[in-house]
Amino acid sequence: MKPQFLSLPEHVYNHLLDEIVRGVRPAGAKLTEESICVELGVSRTPAREALMRLHRDGLVDRLPRRGCFVKGFDPAELAELFQCRIWVEALALEQGFEHIPDTELARLEKNLRGPLTEETSLQADDELHALIVGACPNRPLREFARQLLTRTRPMRFWRTYGQAPLKGVSKERLQIVRAIRKGDKPAAVRLLQEHIDHGRKLMLKLAAEQAANETDA
Repeated sequence: MKPQFLSLPEHVYNHLLDEIVRGVRPAGAKLTEESICVELGVSRTPAREALMRLHRDGLVDRLPRRGCFVKGFDPAELAELFQCRIWVEALALEQGFEHIPDTELARLEKNLRGPLTEETSLQADDELHALIVGACPNRPLREFARQLLTRTRPMRFWRTYGQAPLKGVSKERLQIVRAIRKGDKPAAVRLLQEHIDHGRKLMLKLAAEQAANETDA
């Protein structure tokens, strides 16, 4: 397989996405072309293209005459995003069920059975959802599902890092993988929906707790 080389806009996009996901750039943080150019040593064009892509992916707000800011999420929007993922990813799994490579599933199952750190747990989550979405033969559905995954990745990161027991989350993923490998489509779809819904409930709980703390303060 040939090595994959990223264009400069893609490199800038991935760098900013990683910092948003990890909370280095929290909700409300301002992003400017100038600061990105200085920080990454690039021209304004790749910085502008990266910001436009982050805006399209729903991770950045563009406010007239004010600039770009890392997008925050309210509980209602969180609920809608995760509910949408439940519907869209379940449909993607149904459509592409027979096309998911068993060799990749076997490798993922082996990794999920072993000891996991927070980093490898998040990587396993990325790989599982990428396999499911990538096997979907319907391109518009596949692209929309990928956009939802990108948009909710900050929440999936927070869920993994200190917010949910790794063993429990990994067990959910392992059950999904095994159901797919057994060819049990109804079980795999149900387990996937339950897995995403558990994340939805946890994020809503965290959002409510954060709102309560802000009120008390």
